[in-house]
Amino acid sequence: MKESIGRQKAVIRQVMLQLRDALDPQEKVSHSLLIKESLFRLPQFLAARSVMFYVSFRSEVETHAMIREALASGKTVVVPVTDMQNKRLALSRLEDFDKDLAPGIWGIPEPPQEKIRPVAYHDIDLVIAPGAAFSANGNRIGYGGGFYDRLLRESGKKACALAFEMQILSDIPNNPGQDVPVDYILTETRVIICR
Repeated sequence: MKESIGRQKAVIRQVMLQLRDALDPQEKVSHSLLIKESLFRLPQFLAARSVMFYVSFRSEVETHAMIREALASGKTVVVPVTDMQNKRLALSRLEDFDKDLAPGIWGIPEPPQEKIRPVAYHDIDLVIAPGAAFSANGNRIGYGGGFYDRLLRESGKKACALAFEMQILSDIPNNPGQDVPVDYILTETRVIICR
């Protein structure tokens, strides 16, 4: 059963990432801006003092402008640092977007060792999560490592996923107890309250 779900998710992930990679670059920029506007109006974001952002890479919803604006507004911004040895995400407080990030594992921007300012999971108020595909009930397909599922399970924090509307599917296979749903999904056209 688990293997079957894993295979289904792998196929969906591959198809969705190809579709997302094929998005027109200008469309991606304009959609990311609309998603940013929704995020900065979201009551849970407004109330959060400390927000964990993913640092966008390749065809993901663009978060660089969001991170810069959150820093400028006085929020504590936290970003993930990939801990491959323990298969989890460590967290680091970001002070300067331009000086605190460098290409890390898979080329994803993250703080290099000398710029890491550790943050505990319980010290973040809201997690901004990426993914390949989502369903309206909050199920998500990430990139296959389970890093965000572990973070969400261990932190118990509310999670808001950022996605293009084309990444929303009617249903996504899910391993209960292993896959952790998100609470909100923001696309360029709507805010989905998942649970």
